[in-house]
Amino acid sequence: MTKQKGFTLLEVMVAMGICAVAGIAALQATGAHINNMSIIEQQTYASWVAENQMVMARTKASGGKWNGKNSDSGDAELAGHKWYWSQKVEKTADAEFVKLTIEVFEDEGRENSVYDLTTFMYKGKK
Repeated sequence: MTKQKGFTLLEVMVAMGICAVAGIAALQATGAHINNMSIIEQQTYASWVAENQMVMARTKASGGKWNGKNSDSGDAELAGHKWYWSQKVEKTADAEFVKLTIEVFEDEGRENSVYDLTTFMYKGKK
């Protein structure tokens, strides 16, 4: 009787099952990575919009033209997408400073906040 070399059908099926499970796990990990990358990209663009609005407020404040108005809002176009922002101005313990928060949204209704940026601005003595 000669001894045969090779794999049995059961061994081949188990190996294929292991490869299939590993392939599904790799696809899920890749999909999650791609989804996270789009979220990071969206937050990066929103942060640029917030930083631009913060610079505009600081520039106007240094020129004495910043209104410091609470709930001021607007929109900006960046990377082929329209972003909506609003500013919130709050009093601080020091009367010479205000807390300024710029919040960026992806929708015109300003329901889905993507990013917010906060700083303290000197408003000067009156």
